[in-house]
Amino acid sequence: MKVRLKSFFHFDLAKVFDRGQMELADDRPTLRDLLDEISLRSGGKVRVIDPETGEMDAEYFVLLNGREVLPSPRRLEIELHGGDEVGIGMMHFWGGG
Repeated sequence: MKVRLKSFFHFDLAKVFDRGQMELADDRPTLRDLLDEISLRSGGKVRVIDPETGEMDAEYFVLLNGREVLPSPRRLEIELHGGDEVGIGMMHFWGGG
């Protein structure tokens, strides 16, 4: 099953993952499965799930078919389907003094 990938930050997923697509072997992969695989294949450069908490890192946002996935453990268990598009980006936090 193939899932399309989009990146909204400096790391271009399309260059690393076969023109922006990732083949998943599992018959019923979840969003967590995909994000774990992205972390593995990117050598840890894109780590959306915090390894200590198992939850989404607050520095990232995830879109599934154009809709934001809220950062909760339950949402990471959403089942993916062939042709789904997953977008990953980094939040921009601005500070001042």
